[in-house]
Amino acid sequence: MTHQKTIIRPFSFSGIGLHTGLTANVTVKPAPENFGIQFCRTDIQPTFYIQAKSENVSNTTRSTSIKKQDVEVITIEHILSALYALGIDNALIELDNKEMPILDGSTRYYVQELGEKNQLELTASKKEITIQEVIEWKDKQTDAEYIFLPHNEFSVTCLIDFPSKMIKHQFAVLNHIEEYIPEISKAKTFCFLHEIEMLYNNGLIKGGNLNNALVFSETALSKEKIDWLATTFHQSANSIPEMGILNPLQQTYDNEAARHKLLDVLGDLALTQTYFKGKLIAYKPGHTSNCKFAQYLTEYFALQQTANASLSFNK
Repeated sequence: MTHQKTIIRPFSFSGIGLHTGLTANVTVKPAPENFGIQFCRTDIQPTFYIQAKSENVSNTTRSTSIKKQDVEVITIEHILSALYALGIDNALIELDNKEMPILDGSTRYYVQELGEKNQLELTASKKEITIQEVIEWKDKQTDAEYIFLPHNEFSVTCLIDFPSKMIKHQFAVLNHIEEYIPEISKAKTFCFLHEIEMLYNNGLIKGGNLNNALVFSETALSKEKIDWLATTFHQSANSIPEMGILNPLQQTYDNEAARHKLLDVLGDLALTQTYFKGKLIAYKPGHTSNCKFAQYLTEYFALQQTANASLSFNK
């Protein structure tokens, strides 16, 4: 039997939200068994908790948000990814604004704080499910596909396919969860240059800069465009190349886009509040399809549990 975990000591940090540009102060605290991962907005009274589970997902536009009544927490997927990968079942995350800080666009900071020296094993058993038959699900709106196969360990293969000469087909593999820290946690979020103006004009990425996201450009930039980027994202115009990766010093891996997509898959899978033993293959994943798949898994195994209980009752 594997036991649930929480953290031993709280840790705090501050930063700006990628989409809102708002500063938030965050404290992650220990929590008792069966508490799960819950968020609390300390800037709103009376305070109440929002569980990080699929049924509370409110928005998946470029990030994952959860909501209870009129209170929302935005961009939760990165901290959830780190908590899930390191096996932390229970934690309270307090923040004094609506969006989690983007930090450097990866989960590097979180895994440093959540290491073995800050983990406490509890008495209750983890919620774990072994995949015993092939589970297939496709999002008809996005063409994303997910296949969960029986396997003796938890592993993930992520395949992406963008209409881009720079990224196009990429894949990343997590053979075992222990590979997450060295192979996945440093992968930054990313976007294409042609998306930036649209996102910015629609009130998103107000906290974006060339230090917390990789930006890809497939066409040569005019001086005016470079100046706009430098002004908007507080960067020196001389540091922005005319074409390619506009912030190449920030790239850690050749397949960083696929690795970050895998990171996001784990963050959204955490919304099931369940650990799995099986091989997950995700093709063209995104937050919308990830969260739908998490809800599908939640409902699938709830029905299976009900059916098994009924069979036991009728014996």
